[in-house]
Amino acid sequence: MLFMDIVTWDPKDSDKVEERYENWEYPEGIKVVSEWLDLTSCRYFVVYDAENTEAYAASILPWRDICLHESFPVMEARELMKFTAERMG
Repeated sequence: MLFMDIVTWDPKDSDKVEERYENWEYPEGIKVVSEWLDLTSCRYFVVYDAENTEAYAASILPWRDICLHESFPVMEARELMKFTAERMG
């Protein structure tokens, strides 16, 4: 299932976040589609496919001490339009 996370942190933690990210490897079961950094603030966006809840938890829990994660299930717009058309007739 695809998710989009918006990850934020306090500016005072920027060095810690950068250091941790440099050594970070996503856990097994997480396939990253794309990542972006907000150039104006302490915010990061990532779209990824999580195979299961264990993989999802393994990708979030190590960051909970310095980052806030907002996670949303997402679907490509064309896929949703097709899905809706098939279900709604």
